[in-house]
Amino acid sequence: MTEPTRRVLVLDSDESAVAFVRSALEADKYEVVGETNGATGVVRARRERPHLIILDVYMVRHPGLYTLRDLKLDPRTKDIPVIMLSSVGRRLGVCFSTRDVCEHVGIEPDVLLEKPVDPTVLRGVAETLLGAARPKGEREMSGF
Repeated sequence: MTEPTRRVLVLDSDESAVAFVRSALEADKYEVVGETNGATGVVRARRERPHLIILDVYMVRHPGLYTLRDLKLDPRTKDIPVIMLSSVGRRLGVCFSTRDVCEHVGIEPDVLLEKPVDPTVLRGVAETLLGAARPKGEREMSGF
C-alpha cells in the first residue's frame, strides 16, 4: 500500500522560497502549494487543512509572526505543525529562538530554522513533525 501524499502549505512572500521547498519535498510524496501573503495563507489553511505549514518570519503584507498567531489561535488550524523560516540571524547577526517568538506574540512555532535551510534538514524536520502529528498508534519513534 502506498503512503498518501501529504500537503504542505508554504507561506512566503518570496516565490523562489516556495519553489525551493517544492523541490526539496515533492520527491518525498509531498504536495507543496504556496501563498505569498500571510492573510490569504491563513484563509487557505482553514479551507484546505494542510498536513504541515512552512512559514517565513518576514512577509510584506501580513508578517509571519502574526500569521503564526492567527493559525495557532484558530481551532481549525491550531493543530497543524508549523515550521518557521528566518533569515534574520544571517542578515543582522542576531539569532532568535522559538521562545523569543513566543515572548513576542504569545505563540511558539513547532520549529524555527535559519535560512538558507539545507533540503535534507527540511525533509527530516517535516518527517519528524508529521510523524508526531499521527495518532498515537501510528507514531514512529524519532530522535528529533
